[in-house]
Amino acid sequence: MPDLSSATTRARDVDRVQTCTLLDAAYGDGQLGVEEYESRTATAMQAPTLGDLWALTQDLQIPAHLLESSAATEAPTVSSPRRLPALAAAVVAVAIGAVVGYLLFGPPGRSTSASESTAAQPVAAGEAGAIVVDPVSPLTADGFREFLRLFELKFGDTIADDVGLFVDDATVTKMVPGQPLRYQRWMFTGGFEPWTPPSIRDRDQETVDLTQLDIDGVTGLIARAPEMVHLPSGRARAVIRSSGVSVHVEDSDGRTGDVRATLDGEVVEVRTAEEG
Repeated sequence: MPDLSSATTRARDVDRVQTCTLLDAAYGDGQLGVEEYESRTATAMQAPTLGDLWALTQDLQIPAHLLESSAATEAPTVSSPRRLPALAAAVVAVAIGAVVGYLLFGPPGRSTSASESTAAQPVAAGEAGAIVVDPVSPLTADGFREFLRLFELKFGDTIADDVGLFVDDATVTKMVPGQPLRYQRWMFTGGFEPWTPPSIRDRDQETVDLTQLDIDGVTGLIARAPEMVHLPSGRARAVIRSSGVSVHVEDSDGRTGDVRATLDGEVVEVRTAEEG
């Protein structure tokens, strides 16, 4: 057991992420099943003390390359803390610099700009520099094409769990590279910045390849959505998932309507303001 002074020392974000890295390794080599891995990782992200973190890994075999020496598998000590491997350090930089809290749509009356309610935090030291250009509107065909170009430039692919499109910005939910059971949310305002720390990801989470989207068809549908739901003065926002595109329209009086469509822009369902 860890000595009292070490066990009761308050944990830092860097300590929590280090523990998650060790749990990743244990899951990857079969020591933990999916459910136990998810449970321990969720606990680690909220652990208040070093003793709580140590208890999550003390029964695991830790790969040598993740630790300074075999002594690092013992109880935590204040004088000889474990060092993070390079990958974990990069994740820590994101976690510390990211802002906690995110709502894709929120209650009626919320702005159609995702960044108006809570400003994204600056990229933390050590994080790859954000790709920032003049703001574009992802709800337009040209704006979405630019968003997609920058998306691939930033992440090296065009895959996401989901994408939220607003008038002036967008949000992206995406798997953490090499960690299929964790996701992170990003804010796009002409460039990409981390929006939340990594969190537990559904083991059955489906993804969407944004190149499969009919850009002209979908952005044209978004432009027509206010008229389709009988709210011509309303403003639209959209969510893209593997299951298709959902467009939500809201006017200044709080009346709402929705349109669901395929990735090709083919309308599946319309809910007008009167029906809502």
